[in-house]
Amino acid sequence: MPLKFEKEKGSWILEKELPEGCYEYKYIVDGEWKCNKHELVTPRNEDGHVNNYVQVFANDPDSDSAKLRKRLTGEDPVLTMDEQLQVRQFLEGLSIERLQIFLKCV
Repeated sequence: MPLKFEKEKGSWILEKELPEGCYEYKYIVDGEWKCNKHELVTPRNEDGHVNNYVQVFANDPDSDSAKLRKRLTGEDPVLTMDEQLQVRQFLEGLSIERLQIFLKCV
């Protein structure tokens, strides 16, 4: 996807609608894949690659994930037993490298 240079900001910009999630990316500069050292980077993945990443959140304050974030980051965050089990199963299924990426995204 080509980027657009915005003179006012002095930056290359890509605007894309994405569903909520954590996304990894790299830039192609003069035919070479590159990370931007001034943006968030992942640890090396299973293939030995390091990527930049961005966490995308939904704009809708009434979305389930927005409500959950508000509840869990409030004054008295409490997970239900089912939520605790889901978190535990999710974390136990991750490799150490993927766990590091996940922790950067939350």
